[in-house]
Amino acid sequence: MDKITIKRPVVWKAVVTDQLKEELRQELSRAINRLDMEIQQLEFQGKRILPELERQNLKRAMEMRQQIEEEKQKRRQAREQLTEQMLDIDKLETGEEIARGTLDSWTEVSVGDDLSAKLYVEIVTKDDKVIELREGRLEA
Repeated sequence: MDKITIKRPVVWKAVVTDQLKEELRQELSRAINRLDMEIQQLEFQGKRILPELERQNLKRAMEMRQQIEEEKQKRRQAREQLTEQMLDIDKLETGEEIARGTLDSWTEVSVGDDLSAKLYVEIVTKDDKVIELREGRLEA
């Protein structure tokens, strides 16, 4: 065998534009709203379940209350992080590249290939349009 097809990670980068900043704000806003709804749902479940549970099994009710509070706290912390990220959007400079995620692609590797050059791939977008494909070594 002198060649093989492998899966490799592809870094997705985006050029910062006003449109991208607005998309990021909307994504974060939706995530914050989702967390707010989850917190409200936990509070509602606690108010609905705990009184009956307290009458039946006080120890179990206390455990359940603590579990609900821990879940609410996790969501509050996540919400706080998202709020900080929202503030960071304004600090992004137009034209700079930011990482948006990682995708996968397949590539063929043959005997004698420079593997590190084959494994490093980037897709660069600007306002959701691919403007550049990069393949090769990661610059140090």
